[in-house]
Amino acid sequence: MVANNGNTEGLFRAGFMQSGSPIPVADISQGQKYYDAIISKTGCSGSADTLACLRTVPYKNLKAAINQSPGIFAYQSLNLAWLPRADGTFLTDNPQKLVQEGKVANIPFITGDCDDEGTLFSLSTLNVTTDAKFRTYLKENFLRTVPDADIDKLLKLYPSDITQGSPYDTGILNALTPQFKRIASFLGDGVFQAPRRFFLDQRSGKQNTWAFVSKRLKALPVLGSVHASDILNVYGGGGMADYLIRFAANLDPNPRIGLQWPKYTTETRKLLTFYDGLIFDEKITEDTFRKDAISFLTNITLAHPI
Repeated sequence: MVANNGNTEGLFRAGFMQSGSPIPVADISQGQKYYDAIISKTGCSGSADTLACLRTVPYKNLKAAINQSPGIFAYQSLNLAWLPRADGTFLTDNPQKLVQEGKVANIPFITGDCDDEGTLFSLSTLNVTTDAKFRTYLKENFLRTVPDADIDKLLKLYPSDITQGSPYDTGILNALTPQFKRIASFLGDGVFQAPRRFFLDQRSGKQNTWAFVSKRLKALPVLGSVHASDILNVYGGGGMADYLIRFAANLDPNPRIGLQWPKYTTETRKLLTFYDGLIFDEKITEDTFRKDAISFLTNITLAHPI
């Protein structure tokens, strides 16, 4: 979606994004340690041109080295090793800064998330069981340069009350540890919901935009409306498929007759919401949940990208 002066170079005419928005990542220096680990594991450390050396490494050896990089189920979770970091040439800045500068493809788009995006990625943090450990986890893995006062405020906005955590709206259920639902809430907002809302805040009104949230599979133990569960609703014969087909054909997801999906604006913040209803399973809701927490988290990560 990021494109200088709104130019798509003829590659696409619209965008349909699931669990995907420009995220707050720092430049390539933040990924240097992962590159160094790869060249070490592939025997390229002593090469005068390590990149040229990597290009000669057998696929099997290179893949084995890359597979040792931290992934989504590593302790650091969504602080991934291989992120689209700014290199000053291909990606000239933090993707969210580029969005602020208007360097976005000027096309209609749909973007949305699942309600419980963070649960799957919190399964590796079950040893984080106290408020102190949660604070340390945030500081060491995501918020290294964030002032302590801001972290303290963030802890209040994402409280340890399990009834406020993710999977949302499940009360005291699904709390694998006293901090699991809290971590899931933070991760889901930090990497998915907050970037989505930021993206829409910046671009709605400048181009045609629609947004959705999927609350289906809410009864799934521990995971709830888990990351990627909305794919079933699109490519598994669900109702979202019709919206995608109409959007691809007409650049407008709405049917002639039936529930109308309003464009997203900062004034109304309308979401098409999918849920597990016995008769009806779609409705229009407002994108105002966790308003203060998401706004503060957006400002923190914009100033201190990972």
